Amino acid sequence: ALWQDPGYPRRQHVEACLPVVTGYSAPMVKHGLDTLLAGFRADALWTLLRAELGDPRVLDAFRPRRDAGGLSRAFGPRLISHVFSGNVPGLPAWSLICALLTKSASLGKVASEEPLFAVHFARSLAEVCAELGECLAIAWWKGGEQSLEDVAFSAADAVIAYGSDTATARIRERVPADTRFLAYGHRLSFAFVAREALGRERAPDLAAQLAYAVSVYDQQGCVSPHLVYVEDGGELDAAAFAELLAEQMAQLQTRFPRGAIPLEESSAIRHLRGEYEFRELAGEPVRVYASPAGTSWTVLYEADETFTASCLNRTVRVHPIASLAELRRRLEQVRAYLQSAGVACPESRLTEVAECFAQAGLCRISSIARMPWPGMAWHHDGRGNLLDLLRWCDVEPDALTAAVNGSDTLQDDPAQAIQGRVR
Repeated sequence: ALWQDPGYPRRQHVEACLPVVTGYSAPMVKHGLDTLLAGFRADALWTLLRAELGDPRVLDAFRPRRDAGGLSRAFGPRLISHVFSGNVPGLPAWSLICALLTKSASLGKVASEEPLFAVHFARSLAEVCAELGECLAIAWWKGGEQSLEDVAFSAADAVIAYGSDTATARIRERVPADTRFLAYGHRLSFAFVAREALGRERAPDLAAQLAYAVSVYDQQGCVSPHLVYVEDGGELDAAAFAELLAEQMAQLQTRFPRGAIPLEESSAIRHLRGEYEFRELAGEPVRVYASPAGTSWTVLYEADETFTASCLNRTVRVHPIASLAELRRRLEQVRAYLQSAGVACPESRLTEVAECFAQAGLCRISSIARMPWPGMAWHHDGRGNLLDLLRWCDVEPDALTAAVNGSDTLQDDPAQAIQGRVR
């Protein structure tokens, strides 16, 4: 509730400083914090605990195992070391909250690109509950500094690293072999619009949803769509949808301006635009739609169906696709990196589409509008947010039976009998 209050001093400070530190526009930062932090309410945390653990009380005591029999107890790491990336402000809260839910202390290393939020988030927890605050330490050091990382990683029971594949691989090399290591590296996401969704009345709204998904944090998140596949056979084709998308990208630029970007990234966008403009002049089936001034947004229509990663910063490709079978074939080349797909299709085809994408390697399928904002209980990169951190101890049914048979009265339910003793 504190972080949802626009008058909260820490929220005001972070909101004022993040545009300067990260380059994101102030409206984008405000909207991003509002939306992200709204997902960390108590009901969402309880949903996550129940979704992954069934009975959250296993974190407090031995609890009956419903199907296997016996009892189980879950333990989180005593200390988790987190290495945060700086691409999306606010995301460290996710990692720190999951650690606290598993009753783990945390040491967080902030990124040079975004060193603010995690510090103020930890301090805000300490303001509310001093005991929680004592479980968190947030620091910065230059990545690769061996003396510090040896201590940070060797003292931890688990290390969680966010960043590029190169960065997470470097960290993995420094983590002791007997320490649990979880890496969240480079991922690719895309959107898919089925032919049934391409009616003239609905298509503009879908284009607006996609423009929003592309524009949130300037396409820097792993859940940001790099491109959209538009299925053949709809009332509008992919080329017409690209034109609608360009109109919506222009409108989003007014509401949520793109942030400042380095010269080399702007140059990459200009180079890409020039390449496509030359191809269009040469008669190839491509079209370029771009912001009239600067490189604020770019929409590229291309008849070729190859999955090509974006150079980001609100640069999105639109491809036609003949069928789901053909799309599945196109996705195979990037299978190892696929994460999320935003989908617009009728309910009658959703299972078919979901099965296709799941078989292709994706771990999340959402509406296009919700692509930037996964639910708290999603399986991040196909894994549990809590389960991957936990160590389990089981009391097997035979141990319960032996314990009960040694008592004065034989119970019908050995687990119930021993549970009374545990209490």
